[in-house]
Amino acid sequence: MQFILVVLSVLFAFAAAAEEAVPPQAKPGCTDHCGNLIIPYPFGIEKDCYMSEDFSVRCNTSPEPPIATLGDGNIVITNISLAEGEMQIPQFVARDCYNSQGELSNFLTDLWVRPFTVSHTRNKFIAVGCDTSAAFIGYRADEQRLLTGCMSICDNRESVEQSCSGVGCCKTDIPIGLFNYTVRLDSYYNHTYVLEFNPCSYAFIVEKGKFTFSPNTSFQDLSNIEKLPMILNWEIGEVSCDEAQKKDDYACKANSKCVDRTISNDRSGYICQCLEGYQGNPYLPDGCQGEICT
Repeated sequence: MQFILVVLSVLFAFAAAAEEAVPPQAKPGCTDHCGNLIIPYPFGIEKDCYMSEDFSVRCNTSPEPPIATLGDGNIVITNISLAEGEMQIPQFVARDCYNSQGELSNFLTDLWVRPFTVSHTRNKFIAVGCDTSAAFIGYRADEQRLLTGCMSICDNRESVEQSCSGVGCCKTDIPIGLFNYTVRLDSYYNHTYVLEFNPCSYAFIVEKGKFTFSPNTSFQDLSNIEKLPMILNWEIGEVSCDEAQKKDDYACKANSKCVDRTISNDRSGYICQCLEGYQGNPYLPDGCQGEICT
């Protein structure tokens, strides 16, 4: 019996030590969770817990689980990555639907995320339908307007391809450095010739790997999907690492490195990462702890 108690004491000691060894994510005295979501500095919930207003997070504890939103807006946050300078958010699916009388019911989407940007490397613009013209209109910081999109036409379900390659589903890349965007959908024939199996067109920006097209299920499944995940990029300031390291407010702390982040063709910012062998939060003093085994 005494041996068992000793073993249990050792296990509890190891567990306590492991818990204490977890590097801090928030500033001292600040809330580091909203429900199951970790809120790492430079983000924060309370005043003086975030680096700037751009990183302010509101935690709504009324629903279960609680919901984190960016600032006082309605952009819901589902994940924050320190290492990659990314944020995952759910975003609406645009739709354009018709009935046998040709009557239109549509829901178009737009989003403003400045100073963050829509990730051009981690998202795709996808449109689904057999009578579909989808346009993606976005703006950069200099108010430069960019327009891209794709179209998909097919006569019957049998002609729809198994992958998203242009017939029944089309996709295109996201331009770099977009602070906001609008999705527009149009039909050439009001879905008259495909109404039986495809009364609606859909278009959305989605995180790569989070949507897989299937000609057998996607037309129906999307009618029941309101939002899909997408990725935003965030960075510190609008200067390169070389410039940032000369400033008093340089954000990368001990045992970390600065990584340049290209925001657009003529703008850049930076993010911080713990050095190899260390883990934790590179934006906090002594936030990168280790050395861990590699």
